[in-house]
Amino acid sequence: MKMINNLQDIDQLGLAPDIEQALMHNLTEPFDFDIEATQETWNEINTTLYYIEPSDSDESLGKEDEADQSMLRFVKNYPEFVDEISNSHLLALAIITSDGGGCYVFAPLSNQTHIVNELKTHLNN
Repeated sequence: MKMINNLQDIDQLGLAPDIEQALMHNLTEPFDFDIEATQETWNEINTTLYYIEPSDSDESLGKEDEADQSMLRFVKNYPEFVDEISNSHLLALAIITSDGGGCYVFAPLSNQTHIVNELKTHLNN
């Protein structure tokens, strides 16, 4: 699993270019596709993206820091939305703070962890 606080670090996730582009499109859409405005807002309201990698398992996620595990559980239990990205990934968001700060979870649909399987149940709802 990888955690991203800076949009410029998304290119370090090793995603296929079309998936990376679709992810950025979804993350920046609320800000008129302005990457700088999106980043400024993320900084102000403390927004984070967790990338659950194809190789992640329930066991490997269970070894993550307790604060990270808690955030993943919150997204799993209280997603604002879960969208399909490029027919191969999901993007979920949970709002954590009263000022709109949130936590995104991005993961391949092929991943079989408990959190991804639970989030898949929210697709097309």
